[in-house]
Amino acid sequence: MVNAIFEELKAKDHLPSPKGLALKIIQLTLKEDVTTQEITHAIKTDPALSGRLIKMANVLMSYQTRPIASITDAVMSLGLSIVRNVVLGLSLVEGSRDGACRKFNYQNFWSQSLLVAIAAKNFIEGRRMGAAEEMFILGLLAQVGSLGLATAYPQEYSLILDKTAAGNTDTILIDLERTEFGLDHNQLTKEMLANWGLPQVFHIAALYHENPALSDLAEGNRNWHVLNILHIANRFAKTCLSHGQQRHKMLSQLMINAARLGLEADTFSELGDKTVQEWREWSKLFGIRSTEMPSFKEILQDTPPNELEILDDGAPEISLETCYPLRILLVEDDYATTMVLKLLLTKAGHTVATAGDGVEALSMLDKFMPQLIITDWHMPKMNGIEFCKALRCNELWRNIHVFVMLTQENLVRLEEIFKVGASDYLTKPVNSNVLGARLHVTQCMVQLQDELKVEHLQLRNIAAQLAASNQRLQQMALTDVLTELPNRRHANDYLEQQWAVAERSGRPLSCMMVDVDFFKKVNDTYGHKVGDDVLKQVAQILRSSARKQDLVCRFGGEEFLVICPDALADQIYPYAERLRQNVAMGDTQLGTRVTISIGVASKSSALLNAEMLLQLADKRLYKAKEMGRNITVWN
Repeated sequence: MVNAIFEELKAKDHLPSPKGLALKIIQLTLKEDVTTQEITHAIKTDPALSGRLIKMANVLMSYQTRPIASITDAVMSLGLSIVRNVVLGLSLVEGSRDGACRKFNYQNFWSQSLLVAIAAKNFIEGRRMGAAEEMFILGLLAQVGSLGLATAYPQEYSLILDKTAAGNTDTILIDLERTEFGLDHNQLTKEMLANWGLPQVFHIAALYHENPALSDLAEGNRNWHVLNILHIANRFAKTCLSHGQQRHKMLSQLMINAARLGLEADTFSELGDKTVQEWREWSKLFGIRSTEMPSFKEILQDTPPNELEILDDGAPEISLETCYPLRILLVEDDYATTMVLKLLLTKAGHTVATAGDGVEALSMLDKFMPQLIITDWHMPKMNGIEFCKALRCNELWRNIHVFVMLTQENLVRLEEIFKVGASDYLTKPVNSNVLGARLHVTQCMVQLQDELKVEHLQLRNIAAQLAASNQRLQQMALTDVLTELPNRRHANDYLEQQWAVAERSGRPLSCMMVDVDFFKKVNDTYGHKVGDDVLKQVAQILRSSARKQDLVCRFGGEEFLVICPDALADQIYPYAERLRQNVAMGDTQLGTRVTISIGVASKSSALLNAEMLLQLADKRLYKAKEMGRNITVWN
């Protein structure tokens, strides 16, 4: 459809096209066996064209040490394809300075096209990609489809331009063009460039330069760079030629797009000033009227970074799914680059904080606690290498993943960044697909680290619970349920321990075997529940009456054992008597007294072990019972 419409326009000769000598030169360069001498001879027939071509050759080839003084030198220096393109551009400008389309400003069209051309040349040089001469021609002809529509349909196109004069978007203009003519100005540009024999990459760039997101070019390859440089050059020209708030709004998006391509703010500002200055000079060369406007540096100063309105127009997205959102700290001194990466990462679902240098970043770590840091290599105060070193010196920060951003020129220092603790690297400008792949790996690693932390915490909690449970079980195993006193097992273990201490240190050790008198009668008369209450009361009196260092245990049934470390033989009897009397004085609420009998034994040379001490106390308890109970026997 588009091709058919173009062929019809071409057949009717309704499109701007090279005429005369320009057409002859283009035809010559398309011949496989054409020689430099033939091209040179043809150009010499037009002295005006010869002079302008030599001037342009000196500007385009400004890096040469020797000035170009002849057509032969110009053709040899530029090459046949560049000569053809330059002649084509000059011919089109010369033949299309005015026309019948009332609303189409022919002078402004070529003025803006020239600004795009110079910007495209300078920006590709700034990216050190070469082919600056080709970019100049591409920029100059990138909007030639608009000129074509104005030439082929002067009245109809004037009406369309009148509808879009109020500042409507390029999208509305394209929709109106397609509705009215069956093709838009970008599609027509592509067909015209193809018809003139210009390279395939020119066709793609011209077709999509107003909205690169519509192309299917892989991010990072040469054609993608050509397309996006043309896009930035076109935005640059529109920004410079606009005014007031509109310029401020356009500038913000321009800076973001430039940063995506690796043209940081300082570099871009320098290239912008160079472009504006060259535009004024080249306008004279092309015979185009230039307009007055401030330097690009002045435009930037008029719009401080904190007032830049960050837009999301055509921004790339990270292709891989964000399976595990991260806390990411961006450390970058270039404002536009920071905003590009922040926008990209935020759209992918990550939480992003920013710092202008390594010193500021270090001060943010404890509060923000990033899982990933993306830092530039070159920064003021503290560069990426110094920042990595400082980061890895702190035990708390050693597990933070770190990406270092480098330019292609610094890739030779990769070994150095890994030695100081970097986890990975990114080349500037950052490719969104590469960043997505790097992030995916980091997300998986951070997720595993977090899961291990959770598992470790769970294991610690389980271990603590088991320890508490074991302690409770051990306590239960060593405690009498009824009286809550240590049980017989605990008593035996404790007595063995104290016997060993006494053996080593020569300290005294005594014990009392206690029995509740006539306990069976209590059970038979009042029942086992009352009997249990009696045992609990006796236990309470014994515990409260005993010394702090003594251990009162329930030994079994109605028997209790009191183990008395550091109690001498002559002290134990009055002590036991006090316990017995306290029990006898206790109120059992039974209408009768409860009494105890006590057998006392102290460690002596005649006793060989703790068991013999226990047996001696038990023997004396039995004797107390024989003597009528409610007494203490100690010898």
